[in-house]
Amino acid sequence: MNKKLKLTYLFMILLFMVGFLMACSGGEDDASGSGDSNDTESSEQSREESEGSEDSEAEDSGESEGDASASVDDFTLRFSTGTETGLYYPIGAVITDFWQNKIDGLSASSQASNGSVQNLIFMQEGEVEMALAMGNAVLEAWNGERGFEGMPYEDLRVIGHMYPNYTQWVIREGSGLESIGDIAGGEFGPGATGSGTDIASQEVLEAYDLTYEDMNIHHGGFPETTDMMRNNQIDMANIVVGIPGAAIGEMISTANGVLTSIDQEQLDYLTENYPYWFQSDIPAGTYDGQDNDVTTAAIANVMVVDASVPEEVVYEITKAMWESKAELEGSHEIFKQWKIEDVKKGIPEDIPFHDGAKKYYEEAGVW
Repeated sequence: MNKKLKLTYLFMILLFMVGFLMACSGGEDDASGSGDSNDTESSEQSREESEGSEDSEAEDSGESEGDASASVDDFTLRFSTGTETGLYYPIGAVITDFWQNKIDGLSASSQASNGSVQNLIFMQEGEVEMALAMGNAVLEAWNGERGFEGMPYEDLRVIGHMYPNYTQWVIREGSGLESIGDIAGGEFGPGATGSGTDIASQEVLEAYDLTYEDMNIHHGGFPETTDMMRNNQIDMANIVVGIPGAAIGEMISTANGVLTSIDQEQLDYLTENYPYWFQSDIPAGTYDGQDNDVTTAAIANVMVVDASVPEEVVYEITKAMWESKAELEGSHEIFKQWKIEDVKKGIPEDIPFHDGAKKYYEEAGVW
């Protein structure tokens, strides 16, 4: 009896082991067929192999940018802009829609962001291929400074200067101040803490041999700064924005503000020490009651693209953008400020243009 029980137990164990082995075999088939972890691992391996192959081809051909022979067909272009209340956002929406309608095979879309620095981070991380950014942020990304400390963006390429932002200094009438250098000991609104306006304010004051320690500082966004001037809490303010700037118009019309020029000596200091600044005028009549040109410094809003985007794609979007600019002007007033002769203006010389953009500019006789 005991012998029979032992045989029975052995038989049951053998049946269990066979069933277990069959179940394991069937589980692997199900996993690979359902696109679970096995599919993921194989797709990652394929991507790594593909990238390795592309790298080898790039090294063999000596190409540092996207394949010059690559077609526009089926290429997806993601464009990072800015906040929905800013100017970058509508520019991106208009121009990506324009490209998609103008260029066969191209899929283009735009997305919101926090602005210049985040746009460049998105590009560096491969989340988007193109963006708009202010010239100082572009230089910082290229050099690996400030928000890009230790991570220089070596694949950053330029398509061109699109339009300028102006550092616009407003003195409150009745404050007793006559020029920017008179702000020592006074009340100053330099923009929101850490903003582009805040940084620009410090650079301009540096040209006057002044720092924030020489005055009383009142940080705030554009609306808050306007309110502070209206309430006589500040004597002077600076806002870096395109023209006309709504906040500047309000300061002039409702807060007794007077737009003032930067002195020539200080302008020379800015342009010599900061390669993204260039001298420019705010034309008479830009704001109500502004009878004369106001001389100040401006900084480029730059269209940038990753080096991985094929030359033919960048060539086609650059060509469409400039040769059909009249259509863009009908979509938004800001496009009227875009000038092809200014594509290099305010762009530090060591930051390269994309080969596709260079190809078009050479054909168009711009360079």
